[in-house]
Amino acid sequence: MKFTCSFNQNLKIFTDAFDRDETLKVKMIKNPHHPQIPIVALMSGAMVSNDIANRDVVLCLETHRYEPTPEGAVAGGIACHNLEISEDLQKALIQIGSGDCVVLIGDHPRCIIIDTKGMAQRSNSIPETEISLLGPQDGFNENIMANLGLLKKRIMTPRLKSEFIVAGRQSNNKMAICYLEGVARPELVEQLKARIQKIDIDFIPDGNILAELIRDCPKALFKTVGKTSRPDVLASKLMEGRIGVILDGSPVAITLPYIFAESFQSPDDYYQSYLYANIGRILRVVGFLTAVFIPGFYIAIVNFNPGVLPPHWLYTVMASSEGVPIKTVTEMLLLFLAFEILRETGTRMPAGLGLALNVVGAVILGDAAVNSNIVSTPMVIIVAFSGVTGLMVKDLKGAVFYLRLAGILGGAIFGLPGVALVAVGMLLHLASMDSMGVPFLYALGKKNGKQDTLFRLPYWKMLWRQHSFSANKRRQRWEE
Repeated sequence: MKFTCSFNQNLKIFTDAFDRDETLKVKMIKNPHHPQIPIVALMSGAMVSNDIANRDVVLCLETHRYEPTPEGAVAGGIACHNLEISEDLQKALIQIGSGDCVVLIGDHPRCIIIDTKGMAQRSNSIPETEISLLGPQDGFNENIMANLGLLKKRIMTPRLKSEFIVAGRQSNNKMAICYLEGVARPELVEQLKARIQKIDIDFIPDGNILAELIRDCPKALFKTVGKTSRPDVLASKLMEGRIGVILDGSPVAITLPYIFAESFQSPDDYYQSYLYANIGRILRVVGFLTAVFIPGFYIAIVNFNPGVLPPHWLYTVMASSEGVPIKTVTEMLLLFLAFEILRETGTRMPAGLGLALNVVGAVILGDAAVNSNIVSTPMVIIVAFSGVTGLMVKDLKGAVFYLRLAGILGGAIFGLPGVALVAVGMLLHLASMDSMGVPFLYALGKKNGKQDTLFRLPYWKMLWRQHSFSANKRRQRWEE
């Protein structure tokens, strides 16, 4: 769309486009030096800073002497430096919706787009979903420029690139594709751009939605796109050669490629000794395997192979199960259903009330269920232990739920071979996945996979970046 050579017709296009939108402000301006030239400033009252718009735009256009053209107003009439002259009418309409001010002068077929954004925004508070005890205590908010500022504060090099793309037919969401030139592989950057440009949807409200739209293996149990609300995490990913996407209006940035080992990593792993960090990673891996396979293993042992238990263990299990009116597998499924209900309710309720609910559910209801012989004591222990360990790795919460259910059903129908079949199926599923062409189980490279995947080496030995991600494979040089 292009501007016409008529001031009134151009103004009508804007007022018609924002018809019934009462946030649109139309400020007619009269300059005493050119009283015959019509000038108008258009802006959204919900998006602009009134101080900036009145002081740097309206007041200057009303009082300064300048040539009555967009170029003349830029040269001598507007105090704001963050502006541009555009002939693209569609771009001007979109920029008003994003908080900019558009100025039309006379019959000239172009406009001035001025950055006057002043939307209220929350502070860069600590991300509640990615708490770090030792690392930085700031996080992304919903302002894309503020988020880019936090990122550039950590990577102060002109090689950090931020390319803007617009997606969403109606929302025109602006997003920044961030990568480190010379470190990220150019073909991966172009591949990600192509995926985003293929998105054909009206509205992209959040980074989580964007991740679902561009992910590999959309039907897989495991996610193939990384997500973070921490600028230090995103900066670290970019330094490894990954690509980040920051969506305007969302506090969640996404990273690609993403491998399975990242699910067991935590920000604190890099702010403490590698010895302690590796202990934490081992515990998360063990917790994941425990959450998935222990319930099915218990069902298989009790129903098919009770003889493998030591005699006193077997006697305890059999004695506690005596008098329970339902079958073992039904008992376990009902307990897990109750656990998931309590977990979801505690998550959605206010913090203090949610904590009280968890205490009531875990202690009072569990004790009452055991004393009334509705469930057995070993079953409560197995379900509670599996449920708690399943929360150790938040990125795998959904996968744990489905794999645990498959393990329980496999153990109830086929016994131990059924649990083994679920384990083999999970490995085959993981091996078949990839993220932007990088194998999902990428962790076994000679120089790179073993340096910071399931385990982390000390910093002086982390000499190589991930070869499949990076065009610049040497991270540092260390003289022994």
